[in-house]
Amino acid sequence: MNYYLYPLRFVTPVHFGDTSEGGSLETISLTLGSDALFGACCHEISHDTGLLQSFIDSVENQHIVLSSLFPYCIDNGEYQLYVPTPIMQIDSKELPITSFAETKRVATEQKKIKKIEYIRALQLQNFSQYIETDISQKYMPSFGAKQTSTQVNMRGEKSRPYYVGSYQFMSHAGLYLIAGFNDDTSRELFECILEVLGISGIGGKRSGGYGKFELADDPIELEAQGIYKDISALYALIHNKQGKMMCISACVPTSDEVATLKQGSYKLQKRGGFVGSTGSETQVKRNSYYVVKEGSVCPKALVGQMLTITGDSLPHPVYRNGMGLWIGVDYE
Repeated sequence: MNYYLYPLRFVTPVHFGDTSEGGSLETISLTLGSDALFGACCHEISHDTGLLQSFIDSVENQHIVLSSLFPYCIDNGEYQLYVPTPIMQIDSKELPITSFAETKRVATEQKKIKKIEYIRALQLQNFSQYIETDISQKYMPSFGAKQTSTQVNMRGEKSRPYYVGSYQFMSHAGLYLIAGFNDDTSRELFECILEVLGISGIGGKRSGGYGKFELADDPIELEAQGIYKDISALYALIHNKQGKMMCISACVPTSDEVATLKQGSYKLQKRGGFVGSTGSETQVKRNSYYVVKEGSVCPKALVGQMLTITGDSLPHPVYRNGMGLWIGVDYE
């Protein structure tokens, strides 16, 4: 399987809802899960049932594998690609307590480290070395800024104001995804869908112009001697099958894989939301489900499963990609 990286440059603000925090329109996430990306792709081609089924089958049979979207920034022409910080227990050094002030300083530093959600792929490749790095070298840059806008619901007799959260990426930053393909036909299919999806937008509030994007660069194939340091690192990580494995997609394990999941360090994230149909302005609330959060670590990779959500209130079956994509983490 060949893997390609797609850097997305957003030309409008994005609204990626975070249902794990209650689903308020003000609550947003910086990134978008692979399940939501897949759902957006399906919605974009839903007018062609044959093409839609072909795409679903390709993902379910892992002829196409998709990661979630993660942040990147460009510094002096170099793509700096960020991945989730592994969710795992890190043994802290036993340091002699010299004073209360020193103890307080160390505790403050550890809290700062815990807030770092993403690290560079190069740092993950050398994770043991990264852990030993001085706190001054551990930071996550700003990729943009959160915004809140006031909007008005004009339905009914009274107008009702409400607030919508969004994220505006800087000109040198955006989100990227990794996609793997078994053949060129699968790659061409996905790239055609991605191009059209950029015009329609991804995430919430698309009717308000949110989530529109274009490719910041041509697709970049992951190679051992990549054109950027983090490209080479991602190639090494995605082909590293030794030791622990870290999830970089929104994975839904099968019942047989739950026992393996329990041996790892993981977090579950709730997914909810509404379903829309092509040509219809009404949306129907769908049932919630849970995914293994990106950054979760297991003793081995989980295959995951494709979800098909049905219900009397739904106009059609809803497909969500719960297939896993994992990379190796060298840390014991």
